[in-house]
Amino acid sequence: MNKEFLVESMSHGAYAIATDSESGKKIFVENACPGDVLDLEIYDERKDFSFAHISEVLTESDLREEDPKCKLHKICGSCQWQHVKYDEQLNFKKKNLIDLLKQNQVDLSLVGDLDGNVSITGLDEPWHYRNKVIYPVSSVKSTGRVLAGYYKRKSNELINIKYCPIQYSIFDEIIDRLKELCTEYTISDPLMRHMLLRASHDQSEVLISFIVRGKLLDKKQRAAIRTIFEKIYSEYEQIKVCTLNINDDSTNVILGPETELIVGERDFIYDQIKNVTVKISTSSFFQINNKQFCNILNAFEGHTENIKPHKVLDAYAGLGSISLNLAKDLPETQFYAFEINSSAVTDALENIKENNLTNLNFMEASAEEYFQSHDKEFDLIILNPPRKGCTNKVLDALMRRKELKDILYLSCNPATLARDIKYLEKKSNFRVQSIKAFDMFPHSFHLETLVKLTR
Repeated sequence: MNKEFLVESMSHGAYAIATDSESGKKIFVENACPGDVLDLEIYDERKDFSFAHISEVLTESDLREEDPKCKLHKICGSCQWQHVKYDEQLNFKKKNLIDLLKQNQVDLSLVGDLDGNVSITGLDEPWHYRNKVIYPVSSVKSTGRVLAGYYKRKSNELINIKYCPIQYSIFDEIIDRLKELCTEYTISDPLMRHMLLRASHDQSEVLISFIVRGKLLDKKQRAAIRTIFEKIYSEYEQIKVCTLNINDDSTNVILGPETELIVGERDFIYDQIKNVTVKISTSSFFQINNKQFCNILNAFEGHTENIKPHKVLDAYAGLGSISLNLAKDLPETQFYAFEINSSAVTDALENIKENNLTNLNFMEASAEEYFQSHDKEFDLIILNPPRKGCTNKVLDALMRRKELKDILYLSCNPATLARDIKYLEKKSNFRVQSIKAFDMFPHSFHLETLVKLTR
């Protein structure tokens, strides 16, 4: 049954939202924009909400982007909001963040006027910002032509990407050439699972890795991969590293534990993130948007200048991008950091040496292990957990630290951020003092948020 609907808002995900005036149900619609009047076809009706396809756009919203840069944005799983004007994307992300905090009944009294005091930082040029791409690989069975790209939304169907406006421009050309070479030398699925490319912010250094199933890799295929890498290495002066990563696990974890340098004089590329030089290897955890991450670092520096801490802990530190910069700017402050991923810890220790830092101590540990076995007192703790947020054990450990006055919580998931803040509020006297959001992933629904909590 077809109906007409006015789209009211964007959801906390890929969908826009309309309401069925008869039932009061919320209806979630992909590729719709608030202000659109649509003819919808319900394809999944549930008790409290429904999902619908657009049958026809009857009236286009003024908030719609007239000419999206990518013609595949309606089906590609990477950009869910590209059909919405960029300034409006920022407005909807800020609104959704505030709504989630309110829905979780977070105490925002110290923040004051939410519209005025909750900021969101966008990009002047919200394109070509991704410094890393990981493309699944397949092939055309009839011809053997190798394909690489992103999956179609909610499917395992691969979209062969020729041009992607959100990634560094150098990637398009290199990936196209890699597909040609892989076709020529018959390197594809099921042997090869993914192609990975990373680049420095000025695109002067590029790292390439093939993620393969080791149990399917024989001498002939290994020789073919080496030839592919040698050819592409000779054709592009920007390519500094070509590696082979082995992953035989049948999970959704992309990288395996074993990485081998095939071509290149080193197994990492150099990049600059604000004031520090970083070495980035195949498996390094590094922020995807260099320019926006620099804006986040500026916000961290603003907070630490005001707090004047003597001891700072960087929890879930990755390769240490945050604490590396803060330690360099605040040489009299002692920094401590931990990370559970052993390769990230190796990267961090290398980067501490690279930048001649003597006030940053880094170790391998999970958050639960660290807080259970270490009782060092800190003036400030930085939290930067994965999307699932912090466990209650970690939050309980923070609350038991009576000396702790401030927490800076950087989150890539507003839902788990709101949940964790509410848990801290219910069990302690930590309260939100400031909220700054950063559009790390333009044209998607994702949002990075930095919250300062004060006891």
